[in-house]
Amino acid sequence: MKKYTFLLFFFWLSVSVFAQGQDSYLWLSGKNAGYSETNQINVEGIIGVKNCYVRDMPSTAGKLIDSLQLGKKITVLSKTEKTQKLKGIDMNWVEIQYQLPNRDIRKGYLWLGFLALDYKETNGLKFLTVLERINAKKEEDYVSQEHVIAVKVLDENNLVLDSKEIKKPISESYYYQQSLLGNQGLKNIQELYRISFSGEACGIPTYFFYFGWTGKKLLLLPEKMKVGDAGVYYHSENFIFPKEPGGKPDYIYKIIEEAEAIDSENNEDYMMREKVWKETYSWDGEKASLLKKVQLKEGIIKQ
Repeated sequence: MKKYTFLLFFFWLSVSVFAQGQDSYLWLSGKNAGYSETNQINVEGIIGVKNCYVRDMPSTAGKLIDSLQLGKKITVLSKTEKTQKLKGIDMNWVEIQYQLPNRDIRKGYLWLGFLALDYKETNGLKFLTVLERINAKKEEDYVSQEHVIAVKVLDENNLVLDSKEIKKPISESYYYQQSLLGNQGLKNIQELYRISFSGEACGIPTYFFYFGWTGKKLLLLPEKMKVGDAGVYYHSENFIFPKEPGGKPDYIYKIIEEAEAIDSENNEDYMMREKVWKETYSWDGEKASLLKKVQLKEGIIKQ
């Protein structure tokens, strides 16, 4: 009986694991929709690719119902158990609802990877973040993953004004968020678009990537990260932009703090050795150039 019960549990666990495409969390968890026991979602999504097909069942073998274009808003109703791997991306098929130009409402199925991870709107523009593909990179004794992420800016007619790709190893940092930050006092920048990827455990980094919109094109800015393991170490990076306290026109500062635990004579004391650096970047309206990095302090801190 115990053996039978164990086999049933193992079967249930296997189904639960394989029913979730491992990359679906990048889309789901940022919307607090990744852990529904019923697979019901009911959140808005937006098409992130030039053209994609809606089908009558969650499979490429399904009958074609419609084609939806980049920038089209839809509602994701539920996540199906069907997963598919395309362009190295393993995601679920989802049931969606959308409105036709004649205002008719339709339902169908779509592969989740065709949707942008999320988007922000401002002044008639849409800023989309799209997972384009995942490349397998062979290292010396293992294969790593490289995520190719595109940021796209669309106008009111969903025409692409500009796009920019980055390639990053974020396989463990699958919680996605984005923000519009204004121009932060940066010359030639109308809007800063920041995207971030983080994990749920100690020792998994959070990465922040910045894109500057000039009104005509996207510019890449320096990135930052933070990581830590409680009671062992931490590493944090923070920017000071021209508009912020301590900022200066045409400059970007990055403050880097590191600390690691050290042994103390009194076992009741929790001691860490801390170091702080400051990086100075010049900003000419097109790019940031690192000018210098200086150490601000080093010492022992008591927690």
